[in-house]
Amino acid sequence: MASLSEEQRAAVLEAARRPGATRNGVARETGVSEGSVTAICMAAGISFDRSLTAAAVQARVIDLKAARLGLATSMLDDVQAARQRMHGADDNRNFLDGAKAVAALASTHVRLVAVDKDDATGTEAAKSMLGQLAQALGVAAAEGVDQAEDGGSV
Repeated sequence: MASLSEEQRAAVLEAARRPGATRNGVARETGVSEGSVTAICMAAGISFDRSLTAAAVQARVIDLKAARLGLATSMLDDVQAARQRMHGADDNRNFLDGAKAVAALASTHVRLVAVDKDDATGTEAAKSMLGQLAQALGVAAAEGVDQAEDGGSV
């Protein structure tokens, strides 16, 4: 900041005092770095309106939440497809691999949904559902092993 002339400092302050001025806009307009603009304005008691930044951040948060919801919804389709492959398996190994895929996909879905839950109740419900799913997959896998040992197909 020491290498700036008084004229540059004055130009920064003048630009910063305009309604709606932003730090980056002042920096572009005056050719002074963003850090120097911040320091000059802070020393002069000038702050920038950050409501546009806050609104942009909030919009991004909403966009990311919508993207996670879309991905979580797609994961349910993947779970269904994996279940169909699992139940159509021609041997025990493929059945167990399918069961693992179903468990992993369902777990991912639940974690994606849980990110946006505001209450602990939703998280507990998700954990309970995962526990029940894991237990059911264990039973299905055990039945598949029993059938394979008996000479039947899975």
